Amino acid sequence: MKLEIQAICYRGLVREGNEDAVSVGGMFLRDDSVSLTVDTPQDGFFYLLVADGMGGHEKGEQASRFALDEIKEQLVMHQIRPDTFEDDAREAARYIAFKLNRAAADQGQARPMGCTLTGVIWHYGRIWLINAGDSRTYRLRGGMLRQLTTDDTESGITGDPGAGKLLLNCLGGGCEGHLAVADLQEKLLPGDTLLICSDGLYDMLSDEETEDALSGGATAADLYRMACERGGADNVSVIIAKLL
Repeated sequence: MKLEIQAICYRGLVREGNEDAVSVGGMFLRDDSVSLTVDTPQDGFFYLLVADGMGGHEKGEQASRFALDEIKEQLVMHQIRPDTFEDDAREAARYIAFKLNRAAADQGQARPMGCTLTGVIWHYGRIWLINAGDSRTYRLRGGMLRQLTTDDTESGITGDPGAGKLLLNCLGGGCEGHLAVADLQEKLLPGDTLLICSDGLYDMLSDEETEDALSGGATAADLYRMACERGGADNVSVIIAKLL
């Protein structure tokens, strides 16, 4: 499967720092962007992931970096195996959550560091969707945008942009780190477009606006600009991957 990929990760207009992070096949992005075309291997792996450090908690930027680095490490070291992918990926998430919670306790953090994680992993001929938290993965097909992930949130007051959400699950942040894993093998077709993003995008733009923009050929940079035009109240991470 050939992918035409654009990825961007910037801090937006309001936040002082950037706690988001993006990984494109192991290439780490923060305050950066990239465009490339790749062939996903049948005998190997490739992945597109977004992690969003939890706003209001300490060291969210470290949490998102650690989560992406650890997933990369476990894939490279074959600790996430083809025949037991779902169980191994969930165990990896629990390990990340444990390490982040333990580090926060050792450092005496009042609000433990944590992050969301979402994206798609091509792994030895299979395609997997993973998600923990409220970052999102979408599929655009025939001009229709569909959210593939489910937000781990409920109504509440957080004091953050996009407030009204209370995060119920993440990696670290005092949570156990439950990772949702789904098989995408029969759910992606040539011509589909994947959108993987942090809430800094979808809190600024409705799904309908994003659908119209992507259908009209918007790039990752275009979506970032549109989010900033609406206020850019949070860090913004966007991966667009067209299946060729």
